[in-house]
Amino acid sequence: MSKIILQPSGNKDAREHYVDTIQNPVSIDRLSKFVNQDELNILKNIYPNGAYTWGVTPGKNLSNHKKWLRIEKGDTALFSKEGHIFASGTVTYKIHNKNLALDLWKTDINGATWEYVFFLDEIKELRIPYLDFNRAIGYADNFVIQGFNVLDEEKSLRLFDSFDLQSDTHLPDIGEEDYAIASIELDKLNKKVETNVRLEQGYLRKKMFNYKTTSNCSICDKRLNIEFLVCAHIKKRSKCDDQEKRNIHNVTPMCKFGCDELFERGYIVVEDGIIKVLKNNNTDFINSYLEKLNGKSCSIYNTSNEPFFKWHKEFHNN
Repeated sequence: MSKIILQPSGNKDAREHYVDTIQNPVSIDRLSKFVNQDELNILKNIYPNGAYTWGVTPGKNLSNHKKWLRIEKGDTALFSKEGHIFASGTVTYKIHNKNLALDLWKTDINGATWEYVFFLDEIKELRIPYLDFNRAIGYADNFVIQGFNVLDEEKSLRLFDSFDLQSDTHLPDIGEEDYAIASIELDKLNKKVETNVRLEQGYLRKKMFNYKTTSNCSICDKRLNIEFLVCAHIKKRSKCDDQEKRNIHNVTPMCKFGCDELFERGYIVVEDGIIKVLKNNNTDFINSYLEKLNGKSCSIYNTSNEPFFKWHKEFHNN
């Protein structure tokens, strides 16, 4: 699951870096001089207009490096100074690149540079006093954030729940084994259900979107930020066996503006690649929406997902 990164930013270097590479994102042209082609392609995909960039020094005995290794896509960085958390950002990507760090930030007084780089998105201004932070996480009231750190999952979850910090766009990269476990656990009623839902969506979104930040709804075909798309099971998830739940061909992007709900409730089906309306006795607004969808081609229909669309149609026709 996603983790919380603590990044105190009150000293001179950190304040300057925040202005230089967070408030003023680094251009792709500048980054291109220091990254390889694969890295550049990923960064271009995420940041067409410049990347919010941060980094940490190796630290004493490589202590920061060890923490940096734990950072993953979907983690949330919290920036703090003067007794409160003032901003957050979601991790999208990371690289070890000393030359890039030297170009962006030079070196500190000890000759070290902030070479363990990570890129952020969804920068938000916050005003969370240390007291509220400490009580949410279970620290003493007088605790002060000092030094770069990556919290464990339990502490991170407390903060996510308390301050609504999680991203709906950049979810963790989940492997198939972790997803299989989460998918099975999701069927049990326990306190980890919400965490496992995010694991499942993280796995499916990685397969479907990778590093894209926009994609098309497979029903209305509108291009949207992926935060407005869900990875919807074509065959009802509750009716799937474990293999079907993990089958990427049983999943399709649908928008939150109506298409996902209409498909889930059987108002529309897909037959031979064409969207058809099943339920017409609706309000004028819903009928108008359905009329625009009726007869459209389903953009992702193919022989691999055809059996799932067929199941969906037969289920709602009965």
